[in-house]
Amino acid sequence: MNKLIKTLCFVLPMMLFVGCADLDLLPTNMIAEDAVKNDPKLVEAFLTKIYHQTRWEVNDHRGQRDGSHTNDKHWRFHDWVVGGEGTLMAPWQRAVGVSYQIPNSGGANEASNYWAYGNIRSANEIIQILNEATFDPTTINQQIGEAKFLRAFMYLEMAKRYGGVPLELVPKQLDASYDELMTPRSTLQATYDQIIADCDAAIAALPGQAMVGKATKWAAHALKSRASLYAARIAKYHPQSADGLTSIPASLADGYYTMSHASASAIIDSGKHPLHTGGGTYQKTFSEVLTLEGNSEQIFVTQYDVGLGKTHQHGYFSMPDGFKAGWGSNIHIYEASAERFEYKDGSPGNKNRNLFNNRTFFDIEDVVYQKDPRYLAKAWTPEEVFAGRSVWFHDNTIGPSNPNVKGRGGDVAPRRAPPRNRNRGGRLAQHRVPLDGSYEFIAYNNDGMDYVVFRTGEMYLNAAEAAFEIGKPIRAKQMLNAVRNRVGMPPKQVATLSNIKNERFVELFGENHHLTDLKTWRDAEAAIHMKPKWGVKWFRRGSDGMYKARRWRWNFSQNTPFVERMYWLPIGNGRIADNPNLVENPGY
Repeated sequence: MNKLIKTLCFVLPMMLFVGCADLDLLPTNMIAEDAVKNDPKLVEAFLTKIYHQTRWEVNDHRGQRDGSHTNDKHWRFHDWVVGGEGTLMAPWQRAVGVSYQIPNSGGANEASNYWAYGNIRSANEIIQILNEATFDPTTINQQIGEAKFLRAFMYLEMAKRYGGVPLELVPKQLDASYDELMTPRSTLQATYDQIIADCDAAIAALPGQAMVGKATKWAAHALKSRASLYAARIAKYHPQSADGLTSIPASLADGYYTMSHASASAIIDSGKHPLHTGGGTYQKTFSEVLTLEGNSEQIFVTQYDVGLGKTHQHGYFSMPDGFKAGWGSNIHIYEASAERFEYKDGSPGNKNRNLFNNRTFFDIEDVVYQKDPRYLAKAWTPEEVFAGRSVWFHDNTIGPSNPNVKGRGGDVAPRRAPPRNRNRGGRLAQHRVPLDGSYEFIAYNNDGMDYVVFRTGEMYLNAAEAAFEIGKPIRAKQMLNAVRNRVGMPPKQVATLSNIKNERFVELFGENHHLTDLKTWRDAEAAIHMKPKWGVKWFRRGSDGMYKARRWRWNFSQNTPFVERMYWLPIGNGRIADNPNLVENPGY
């Protein structure tokens, strides 16, 4: 490799006319490899490109681009819809369509796929160059650690989709032989072991102080904890495959659980990223975990900035009717998801379902506003107060209206809620919307909220599950109750796998964990396959503001399949045609 090609974001495309005497000149958008070896700033620029092209958010199929490239709203909530947490406004949206599909040998849907070898090659190139670099050894070591962290993250994103994948750890030369270019798939164990080895190298090399948008020792520990937990679950709960491409020996489960617990504990015990507290109320505190940029719990984020033109549209699509500038009220929550959130006293979240009979009137303060604060922080609910006004959901008003009976925001109730709030599930998701009212009428492509990739709440739950699985029930209970205590929920008297799973659902709701959790636990068939989906219609009594409600079957008249082969995505005919050494996954 004689040159490192570095495409510079700020260089405009240009046509170069080069005569015969100038054949050795480098184009202006290329940097000589020797220059990179001697300049840590050039390495930093190249690493920035790799960060930028890494798909940090699983549902952003384009990668993290600037604002002009984020018009992919139909894909963004793929995991949310397929995993059954909720659905979107309309059946024609692509994520809804994907939820009806069973992948075939042609390959997985674009929203599901991730084949990151172009960006992995970039990570391999910079590692190779840094191994020969001549500048400060401490800086070299740290930058190698960053590149290995990035490589590990990309391999994990592929491993959780496809199982074992080809492991390419050095950049291939253009004149390599056919056999060198046609890399076969490694076993799933080897894939996870490489991810963990890269994490270990990053842990040893990276600094321990917080750096927004950059990998640190704690980000590498978080990645290792997540990867080891997935590997442990697969080893324990998945059947063995003859070739090891979609399984890990069961005897290794405890070892991976132990690694996951150790890395999660390293973060927790360091005190560098304590659980976020201090929002004034439990609901606001928990909302700030994702929306207060730079809070202590955020271990690693991918940054957005409106001023720099790097934006997304989560807030735009999440804002409810009455507070939206355009295409809001898009992300609807199913009844089953809402019911997984307990009440503040620890009683079951579905205890009031019998009231939803279209006859019995009730006070929403009791039925809705006594729920776990995490639910109230992540869901728009009837008469929630935002920007000083009520968010309305009622399908209609029963009886004459009494203008003296105000909403929770002190405003007069309309006869019917705005259409986009009442025509689907009766609950909306507050994806990354701060509760301070600042997102009222947020403009299109104008959301600059950072996306949280790793946070400490996940680490407590990783530690709880891993501790439970390796026979440390007291430690598991301590970790479980720490996240409950942060939001004022009563402690569990015992940790069970069932309540650990539910706590994980509640704590990480809507953060792109649930579908992978179901698949790695091998719970997806039972949880997803053709399950009925329910919403709710709210009716408000005009005389006193009391409510009644009815449940209704709602999933655009279709349900979501999940059959056994879907635990792993297909490699696909196209990739196998390009590389005949690839072996297809079972069932395709």
